[in-house]
Amino acid sequence: MRLAAVDIGSNTVHSLVAEVGDDGLLSDVAHYVEMPQLGAAVARDGEIGRRKRRQTVAALRKVVSQAAEHDYEVLVAGATAAVRQARDGDELLVEASQAIQVPVRLIGEQREAELSFSGVAMRHQHKGEWLMADLGGGSLELVPATGRTMKGWATLALGSGVLADRFLSDPPRDGERARLREAALAVMRRSPEWEPERLVATGGTASNLTLVVSRRNPPDVLDQAALLTAEARLDAEPAARVARQFRLPRPRIKALRAGVEILLLLLDWYGAHRVHVSHEGLRHGMLLAYREKGDGWAG
Repeated sequence: MRLAAVDIGSNTVHSLVAEVGDDGLLSDVAHYVEMPQLGAAVARDGEIGRRKRRQTVAALRKVVSQAAEHDYEVLVAGATAAVRQARDGDELLVEASQAIQVPVRLIGEQREAELSFSGVAMRHQHKGEWLMADLGGGSLELVPATGRTMKGWATLALGSGVLADRFLSDPPRDGERARLREAALAVMRRSPEWEPERLVATGGTASNLTLVVSRRNPPDVLDQAALLTAEARLDAEPAARVARQFRLPRPRIKALRAGVEILLLLLDWYGAHRVHVSHEGLRHGMLLAYREKGDGWAG
């Protein structure tokens, strides 16, 4: 069976097409991404706004159209932090659902953590105590776990896109990273108490930072030295030039600048030496939940 998932995130609109194997695991067929950057607008104005809603719906149509070239049988669609927080989030859900003729479900905070964990644990579960960190554009979901069992969850207002827009110039100036880190640390104090043997990160920041470290051989694990190397490369020039160098979208470079700071802070907070990178996450969890619950996957 071939399934597809699309989610409207705080930085991105992202589609995934995956094949369901006989073992129940998912194998990626294709994925597509656009970056309408809802989160920064919502953080500033409290709403998405008509213009940004149009951009988001256009991005949604594009990634769904691209996914449709791979002949999936079912499409599931959801929206996360920025849409949850926006005064006009319901309007976007209606417009998006009409645009793709599939209900776009609003995914609650706890359910987002559960779905992301399910997607990550499919390949990255650790038999001992571990922590999943899903770093998105508008929020950070943390799930302490033992094996495939969640031991709690927390959603923190530490999104890479929102923090980059709030604290960092292009390129960042002296003192800006220190102010970002100070603000992030105040929020990090609400993290779950846990002593993980392994830290696993999912989301656009983690996956794309591996390309900044090495495009030819992206690592599966990032330690402090690798993250600091990525930070220096990201800050060296204006985002437009860095984007051309690493063949990534300019908005992605801006978000990565804040995202790398959050990952460094996570390493410090949990006393970890490295973070394992998962390319599986929310969308994989959405598809696994659909296989289990059908149309009730979002609940």
